[in-house]
Amino acid sequence: MVLTLCACVFLFGCHRRPLFDPEDSAILKVRLLTDGIHNVTCDIYNPNVEVPPITSEMLRVLIYEAGGTPILSQGFLSNKTIDEGGYELFSGALALSAGEYKLLSYNFDLETIKVRYEDSYNTIEASTSEVPQYYYNRFGSRAGELGRICYAPDHLMVARAPELSIRPHFGTQYIELDARTVVDTYYIQIRITGADNMAKNASCQAVITGVSPSNQFGPDSRRYDTPASLYFEMLRNTDPNTPAGENEDVLCAVFNTFGKIPDEHSELHITLSILTRDGQTHQKVIDMTPIFATDDARQRHWLLIDEVWDIPAPIGTGGGGGFTPDVEDWDDVEETIPIGPRH
Repeated sequence: MVLTLCACVFLFGCHRRPLFDPEDSAILKVRLLTDGIHNVTCDIYNPNVEVPPITSEMLRVLIYEAGGTPILSQGFLSNKTIDEGGYELFSGALALSAGEYKLLSYNFDLETIKVRYEDSYNTIEASTSEVPQYYYNRFGSRAGELGRICYAPDHLMVARAPELSIRPHFGTQYIELDARTVVDTYYIQIRITGADNMAKNASCQAVITGVSPSNQFGPDSRRYDTPASLYFEMLRNTDPNTPAGENEDVLCAVFNTFGKIPDEHSELHITLSILTRDGQTHQKVIDMTPIFATDDARQRHWLLIDEVWDIPAPIGTGGGGGFTPDVEDWDDVEETIPIGPRH
């Protein structure tokens, strides 16, 4: 009888539980979408120019109130896999109670990008640092006309959820976002003659004016009110699209920018500076306004300068003598210099 009574109690006993048992956990997944980026993953003009891959090891996540301020929490995603499309996919757990939010995520491990004004979703801004003073010195008297010169940005991959709604739920809720770049990539080249007159291992220092200095990447708004100049280097290469029998030598580069300022005419120039074998600096200033207006520039981000820059021969080449000495190529010399007390 006792055993029978215990069995009845076990079968008909009730367990008290709440009518609703919400979970605060969520899994955030962010995919880095790199397709369709001119001169990086599509519209490659010159395959001889190496382009760094767009990759990351860590994403930063910022969660704001629905109005965009203040920051409620932040963290990092470092669990990386490759999805079926070949894209990098980052994932991690979030603790979010029911409510309305804004969410931002971006690749955190960048060399040139600096982020500021992050207290608000609407003002968080990405920019790059100004170059040191000795960079200005490379452009001599022209430096005063170039304005504030900044480094070129890395590709900032941003995922946004401007209206993230979390409802009471059982189990785990999944939030899936795609991150895309807020940076443009351009290919630029100018044809040259006399390439052998350049100093050994020399590059061409370039500054282009009339570009945006930053991006408020919450609303994805580029700053156009304060034009900046952008520094990058162009290297000697060849143009594989040159017609047969013509000179293939070019100075070219792939560079990044937060964007060309629309309708910026008078200030949109590029200044090129190179060093020849006799130690002389030569400069060339080009109006880029008509080049940015071409179909190649607007549709494919190719800045193909339709002129030839003749690199002058070193002073005294072929002459000899005390007044017109020959100048040979500079040689790199490596020597060990001991440092320490004398014995």
